[in-house]
Amino acid sequence: MEWLSKIKVIIFDMDGTLYQEDTFVERYISYLLEGSVSKQQIEAATVEARKIIEGNHPIKLGHFYHKTDDVALVPSNGAFNQALTALGLALDEQKFREQYESLSLHDSNLIYMGDPWGVVAAIRHKYKIPEDKMNYAFERIREEMILEPYLFAYPIEMLQAIQQLDAVEKKILMTNTYEKSGIAFLEYMQILHLFDEIYCGAEKPLGIKKYVETLLEQGYEPHEILSIGDNPWNDLYPVKQIGGRTCFISPYPSGDNHLWDLRLHALDELKQLMFDIQVYKTARITS
Repeated sequence: MEWLSKIKVIIFDMDGTLYQEDTFVERYISYLLEGSVSKQQIEAATVEARKIIEGNHPIKLGHFYHKTDDVALVPSNGAFNQALTALGLALDEQKFREQYESLSLHDSNLIYMGDPWGVVAAIRHKYKIPEDKMNYAFERIREEMILEPYLFAYPIEMLQAIQQLDAVEKKILMTNTYEKSGIAFLEYMQILHLFDEIYCGAEKPLGIKKYVETLLEQGYEPHEILSIGDNPWNDLYPVKQIGGRTCFISPYPSGDNHLWDLRLHALDELKQLMFDIQVYKTARITS
């Protein structure tokens, strides 16, 4: 891992990266669907979501959801190689070739189910829930997560390791969460001071692509930039495409077979990565 010694900028995602928590999923789906569908449908949706998240369903994290066709699309090498019905059954091969084989991964009808939040977003479209109700449910969940009895646990030792990492030039935080909630979460975890720059409402993946382009304009080389996140589409693909380094961290199995520079599962592994970067960088400076 000698390449760690060349890292000068680290871009951190927040949700699912600086803490790992998914107990909100069932409440989030309930808030989203209540009053619109039956209790039985809500229960079925929560069970299905949990199976997808934990890898116990043919549809996986890392698949794309087609908002209008209610199918999941399986990515491979920058294209799609299979479509799955809502029940997880493979779509007829001829129909797949006609409708989805040449579909762009950037098509506006697609949602990348890269994390639990993305799974709930797909459920919103499956049940045709209006945007204002989605926003209400999202904001309610975000507010609850930093209040009793739903306070999420955060990894103090790992966050301290980020703080102690002083051998890189920039530590950046980029989250798609709106500013009020993003800042509230950082304050709750007591890490608002850890980062040189903080971007809430970052509109990743486009936002991170634009940010990396500004780094290149400042003179940084692609291999000097490391992006760490739990949602490959938002956090990693844009950085890898320009030659940057990538670290995928998620406790869940993924149906996206793309290869990243690092694949971590637990926050203790991220803590160790912070230590390793410090060691490699320090050794490079003193050698």
